[in-house]
Amino acid sequence: MTEKMRTLHALSAHGECTVLQIVDTTGIQSGRAFAALQALVREQCAVSVRRDGHARYSVTDAGRQMVESWELAPTQEAMGRV
Repeated sequence: MTEKMRTLHALSAHGECTVLQIVDTTGIQSGRAFAALQALVREQCAVSVRRDGHARYSVTDAGRQMVESWELAPTQEAMGRV
């Protein structure tokens, strides 16, 4: 799973997160987590809001649909067994 995918999955599971919460949840380095979040915002899979001087990110409906499509898609391993 790519860092962007792991970040989106964490946002979907936890709702609203800061960069540091993404780092704690996923183990991705902070700079890379920030880059993944920015990419998700550009792709409109996440939104950024400022609260108490901190940026917080949350998943959009488009991001949720993307996560759901990953969870419904058959894995490469499962496809190889059929």
